[in-house]
Amino acid sequence: MNLYKNDIITVGDEKDSNLNILWFHGYGSNNWSFEPMMKSINMMIDERAYIVMPNAPNIEGKNSWYPLPKRDEQGNLQEDYNGLKTSIETIDSLISSLSLNKEKKFIIGGFSQGAALSLSLLFKSKYKIDGCIALSGYMPCALDFDQENLAGDKVFIAHGFEDKAISYQDYEKTLNFLETKTAMITKHTGEFGHTITQEVSNKLVEWIRTI
Repeated sequence: MNLYKNDIITVGDEKDSNLNILWFHGYGSNNWSFEPMMKSINMMIDERAYIVMPNAPNIEGKNSWYPLPKRDEQGNLQEDYNGLKTSIETIDSLISSLSLNKEKKFIIGGFSQGAALSLSLLFKSKYKIDGCIALSGYMPCALDFDQENLAGDKVFIAHGFEDKAISYQDYEKTLNFLETKTAMITKHTGEFGHTITQEVSNKLVEWIRTI
């Protein structure tokens, strides 16, 4: 997976901030789609964050952080753990190249596939993570991460009952898995689909303030 530093959007002032956030968009989307939301969230926390939003590489015509699961001949879903590991290593290289101030709190997060990537980084990144945000996502390759230790233990996770892209059942499986690893999980669910509501944003801001 190739990432380019000239394809990154930032929100906030790196020097004056006391919090760094690395944010990942969803499959088929791009970093620009989240710029308004990140600006709004930063305003709600008094411009305390420096938010970095990379763009996923284009794979077969779609922006994707890692290889999507595929069905085998028997119809069983097969996840590409090695492909996901390669993506995590690439993100770690990106973090290194950003030269973020290690004295500041560091949060990773994302939406949909970006949320899934964030959760995998929570287990596999070589960097200390002070918090993870997973909006409308899932835990990829959960069995492969079963013996892994966490790089951080604070999680904010939100999901809609009406989500058709990533089912509520997938959220429940993810939550059950995470609860075997940490008790520091803040959950929010509601009558919404594969989207980020204002209520989710408000709850997220409350959680960020605790970090």
